[in-house]
Amino acid sequence: MPSSRPSLVQIAERVGVSPATVSRAFNRPELLSDATRERILATARQLGFRPSKVGSSLRSGSTRTLGLLLPTMSNPVFAACFEGAEERALKAGYSVMLATTGYDSRRERAAARSLLDHRVEGMILTVADPACSATLAELTASGLPFVLAYNESDRHPFVSVDNRAAAGDMVEHLVASGHRRLAMVSGPLDASDRASTRLDGVLERAARLGLPVPTHVSMPRHTAADRARLRSLLSSPRPPTALFCSNDLLAASVIAELATLGLRVPDDLSVCGFDGMAFGALMVPSLASVHQPSTEIGSQACHELLNALTGGSSRSVRLPHRLSEGGTVARLPVD
Repeated sequence: MPSSRPSLVQIAERVGVSPATVSRAFNRPELLSDATRERILATARQLGFRPSKVGSSLRSGSTRTLGLLLPTMSNPVFAACFEGAEERALKAGYSVMLATTGYDSRRERAAARSLLDHRVEGMILTVADPACSATLAELTASGLPFVLAYNESDRHPFVSVDNRAAAGDMVEHLVASGHRRLAMVSGPLDASDRASTRLDGVLERAARLGLPVPTHVSMPRHTAADRARLRSLLSSPRPPTALFCSNDLLAASVIAELATLGLRVPDDLSVCGFDGMAFGALMVPSLASVHQPSTEIGSQACHELLNALTGGSSRSVRLPHRLSEGGTVARLPVD
């Protein structure tokens, strides 16, 4: 049975040249006369031929592909990051190969190795904790250029917001709204240095403002609330009046679980998140959140990586955050 995909040989037979000449039309067109090149390209179009990028990459030693390693695509924050990185990469003539880690350090290392095996020329990635990351140690040893997205590091180039300051600014907003008893709700801290740094920001700003030490509640997952843990938190003698969740998906899940417990947001309890994703504005009431520019984070990280690939250096960049006040934070009487 003949192959359904046209080959260089078929084009060569139609045009009356050698397969090597057809190959030059796609890879070294300057070596051919205009007339010969145009005859080959016209025949290729008629047959529906598309040159193999894999073969071209093997010959040139360049894949023109960047790796992007993210915790999950179920969280819109990472989907926006991917879009920003891919748009910037395409403008520079690169494609993007995506892998996800599921917030699992073993899967993180395996996914990074897989991207290396596919000969990506550089990598943008979000890891659990850059301070003790085996993945980053392997990438550094390999010599592959990389830029962190969302992580913050004093050893590796990154693009992020100032998570500590951003979380502190939300504490300021809650205090200005009359709240003094706060709780921070996150997923497992060992799987996300972002959540850990945001907790540090909450505790530091609360201490500076003279608040009672905020309670920290760790959920089994980063994007889903556990009803029993919420019930236990709220059954304390002096329960918090506001819950600051480490990301918007977790905040939405917390609000849903509170409803099953018979509590209304913000009438009975205030809730806010971190990310400022578009779906928060569609909630009723709209979600109060720290907004970080995820599309720009992906785009800027790709820009820094491309700088490294063209002989420059990658910088660490902190992008500005802002507060989306939303309707899920009630204004309480100030004591």
